[in-house]
Amino acid sequence: MYFCTNYTLRNMKLIVPKLLLIITSSFWIFGSGQDDKTTFAAAEYLKQHPQNPKDYLISKFRKYPIVLLGEDHAVKENLDFVKNLIPELYNAGVYNLCMEFGAFEKQKELDELLTAQKFDERKAKDLMFFYNVGWAYKEYVDIYKAAWEFNKTLKPEARTFRIINLSYQYRWEHFKGGARTPENMKAVFNLGTPDHFRTEIIRKEIIGKNEKALVYMGHVHVFTKYKMPLLKVNNDDFCDYDNGMVGNRLYKLMPGKIFNIMFHTPMFSKTQYNPAYVSPADGELENALQKIGYPQIGFDLIDTPVGKLSDNSFFSLCHPAFKMEDFFDGYIFLKPFKDLTGCTYDDDFFTGKDWHYIENNFPDPDWRKPKNLEEYKTAIRKYVDIKDRYRDVIQVSIPEVSAGKIIRINQFSSKYVIPRNVDIWLPENYNPDKKYAVLYMHDGQMLFDPNINWNNSEWKVDENYTELSKKIRLKDCIVVGLWNTGATRHSEYFPQKAFESLPTELKNSLLEKNLQGKIQSDNYLKFIVEELKPFIDKNFPTLGDKANTYIAGSSMGGLISMYAICEYPEVFGGAACLSTHWIGITERSDDIIPSAFQNYLKQNLPDHKTHRLYFDFGTEGLDSRYENYQKEVDLIMKEKGYDKSNWQTKKFESADHSENAWSKRLVIPLEFVLKF
Repeated sequence: MYFCTNYTLRNMKLIVPKLLLIITSSFWIFGSGQDDKTTFAAAEYLKQHPQNPKDYLISKFRKYPIVLLGEDHAVKENLDFVKNLIPELYNAGVYNLCMEFGAFEKQKELDELLTAQKFDERKAKDLMFFYNVGWAYKEYVDIYKAAWEFNKTLKPEARTFRIINLSYQYRWEHFKGGARTPENMKAVFNLGTPDHFRTEIIRKEIIGKNEKALVYMGHVHVFTKYKMPLLKVNNDDFCDYDNGMVGNRLYKLMPGKIFNIMFHTPMFSKTQYNPAYVSPADGELENALQKIGYPQIGFDLIDTPVGKLSDNSFFSLCHPAFKMEDFFDGYIFLKPFKDLTGCTYDDDFFTGKDWHYIENNFPDPDWRKPKNLEEYKTAIRKYVDIKDRYRDVIQVSIPEVSAGKIIRINQFSSKYVIPRNVDIWLPENYNPDKKYAVLYMHDGQMLFDPNINWNNSEWKVDENYTELSKKIRLKDCIVVGLWNTGATRHSEYFPQKAFESLPTELKNSLLEKNLQGKIQSDNYLKFIVEELKPFIDKNFPTLGDKANTYIAGSSMGGLISMYAICEYPEVFGGAACLSTHWIGITERSDDIIPSAFQNYLKQNLPDHKTHRLYFDFGTEGLDSRYENYQKEVDLIMKEKGYDKSNWQTKKFESADHSENAWSKRLVIPLEFVLKF
């Protein structure tokens, strides 16, 4: 949480040595982490209760004088929502917006700004700069301007709308480096801990005056009943809890009169790295919303099917059987993570400002130390690159396709391998009364949507199949994309029996350096054959015989596809192996590993009369290393009786080792394995 003024919450890490610092019936949805009925019920509930987010939030003031709204910082859609909410708040008798983002020392000046004859943009930016020298985001100042514009529409005698600053100017110039201690933190937070200070402002300005208010802060500050977990090594269960957030304090003051709502926000992961974020409710919340077209919607979590969705994020630590309703009372969804945008960086924010002053006052100098103003600006701009900040949850978003539709099985569990997402593509005009062939494809996250992938590329499976099916007669086919898990990919895709034939010294080296300590390809294939395929055949109208079951992949995915059809010839009738990684690992240049693959093929190729195999390679980059080995494989294919009717090997000049290259030629293997 860059530029966050609460020193406890930068990355929500569990800190042990620094403990003193922690003061529908028309669609399917499957999930392995959730009970299928629970997930389906959540989706049905959202479908049957389509409440506009503004109406939803405003409705809470009928019962609750204070509504807390939690954001992840600097997301444009969230701030635009709050800005546009001001007239509705006023009409509902809510005349106060309390914001974390501003210093109460400047409250008199802010009150004057919002009722002035002319809006002073420079003054507004300077007020924000006084609060935080790095908060150079246009949309926060825009809320000031929106309040001023609304007040200008009121009659002279009418009560004006007020924004109340909840923070104060923290004195980071008093932090001299080294470890954080109660002494130096008291020097920085000289008016008290931030959440205590904010609570007292709300007590004085809202509760004491019997007012209503929307309180808008970072989402961790608006916890009420929920208590954030802390690791405490001397407690028998290793758990302790922080109940000092603003929401916690207000809930103690006014139980039953506080309602908290969370904007759609990524959850911190338990590991806090790789990934840093996870999707709420283990991804099932966004999955359910995707099924009904991602509507802008507000909804309750307490005592609803959506609230019953379980969550396994950081926030579930020390909270057994944690569910969404244990976290917040309500939820507002504006867009899926992949479509959210960051706030607008405003370079004018720093006009006339002195770098020496900024350097002495930017928040959390022990976490970051920019050398000059330009470096500081770069960090501020980087924070609002949502595609980068949210990349962990964007990459697990449900792909958008140009044809057909995707069904997500979230974190499909297995007794053989670690869980992974599975995406099932149903073609255009999918009809549950028909029967479909099935193509299983590896590296499933790279197949359909470049906007959610780390390298912004894809196989274009939906486009390629759809266009090809319009030109020639193809089998009707469902595509099942099995995600790789990153760390275990090589160990799951490296053919195990070929590995076992290698010299002991080489095997040990591969296990240590490349295979995460164990070879898992036999188990990976058992997962597909014994667990995933039965699930697909049970829940979708498939032709489950080998003549209508295929497998495909590229690079290491090509190797495991070759291995799959050899190990399970009774299951798979065809395999497409693009840019097959015959070298096994890139670090070696000898022929030991390729020879092991070739020897395996000689002994295990399935019957050419009942199977089809496709191989190809390019000539650029990594693909340039494959041709000689592919020629050896081609000789084996001929020896085993394969001919052009059941086997193809193709060379693609100037093609490299990438999704873009594979997408350009995917129609060729699709036609070969799926033709009648």
